[in-house]
Amino acid sequence: MERLLGKKKITTLLFLAFLFGYAILNARKEIPVLKETIAGWYESDGTPTELVSQVNAAIDENVVEKYAFIDAYGYMQLLLGKEEESNFEVVKDHAGKLYYTYFTTEINDVSSEAEKTKKLADAVCDEDTRLLYVMPPAKYIHGFTEFSTGIPYNMANETADDFLRRLDEYGVDYIDLRDYLDESGIPMSEVFYNTDHHWKIQTAFWAASQFCDVLEERYGETLDPDDYYKDKDNYNFITYDDIFLGSMGRKTGRFYTEVDDFTLIYPKFATDYTYENSISGDLQFTGRFEEALLATPVIRQSNQPFDTDMYGIYLYGNPAFTHIENMDHPDGLRICVIKDSFAVPFSAFTSLRCNTVDLIDPRFYEEDYYETIKAGDYDYVILMFSPENIVEEFFPWE
Repeated sequence: MERLLGKKKITTLLFLAFLFGYAILNARKEIPVLKETIAGWYESDGTPTELVSQVNAAIDENVVEKYAFIDAYGYMQLLLGKEEESNFEVVKDHAGKLYYTYFTTEINDVSSEAEKTKKLADAVCDEDTRLLYVMPPAKYIHGFTEFSTGIPYNMANETADDFLRRLDEYGVDYIDLRDYLDESGIPMSEVFYNTDHHWKIQTAFWAASQFCDVLEERYGETLDPDDYYKDKDNYNFITYDDIFLGSMGRKTGRFYTEVDDFTLIYPKFATDYTYENSISGDLQFTGRFEEALLATPVIRQSNQPFDTDMYGIYLYGNPAFTHIENMDHPDGLRICVIKDSFAVPFSAFTSLRCNTVDLIDPRFYEEDYYETIKAGDYDYVILMFSPENIVEEFFPWE
């Protein structure tokens, strides 16, 4: 009995020593960060509630070996055969792909979003400017995606269908890329990343070509009569294996499902670009497509998959406003894309056939939409939000 009690005492002491040691390591790492956070809050005249939120975020982001704990937790969920994590915040389908979802029995009400789209169309459209809604596919693909019993589906496709139906009633034109997906030649298993909510760069490349085909067929534009820009042989496709841990993968760890490969696509042919954005308005990037539009240093951080957003290589992510000018097409189309992040690589590839592509992200843009669009003298105004993002946040104009 005494020997057993001795073992328990040693175990308890070792556990307490680990806790105190780990607390000291965290304190040494987080105290400087907390000082900086509090100083920033003080200078910004923030509220006490904001301070608590910022301090909590700073502590969460700087826990010692945070990602090792996430990996370990995800691996335990894998061993237990679980197909959801953190109370269904992230779920897994039979193919191993991860999804954000929630429980619901009905579609979202998108009447306000459809009405705002109609008002924007009425305000900006004239004989020289046309407004289109471009609908990307949802990650949940009917006929392919399969969940186990009990895993919720957020009805994103049905919500998108209702939204487009309302646009049809308002007379607002749209392009539903879901209608063309079966003919894309892309296997349904390769449309989206395993660990991220975005479509793959290869899918965005296809979508840009499909979009331009529709503009040619429906509106008589001449963008790529010889299919030169569509031809994959005219592009470099460089695949980096097991390099990308997407937004959902960063929540579940590297072992819960397969880490993604990432394919970088850029032209072999000569290009000449100017790129500007609202984050660094005094800075211009010029040169070839890959020099002006790609944040290639991101790839060099790929040994830190938790901190590296490979998808953000294109156009440097999501500034409030982005301006792309293709110097090789001075007489090409001028397009404004009001968008979420799905439109980022899509817009980069679309710009190969245009003169100007400007991007507005409603989450951050604070200027007047109507004045910006009128001043831009655009041929097309494109609204492009994924089915999950047909929500008030992305339709802020009145």
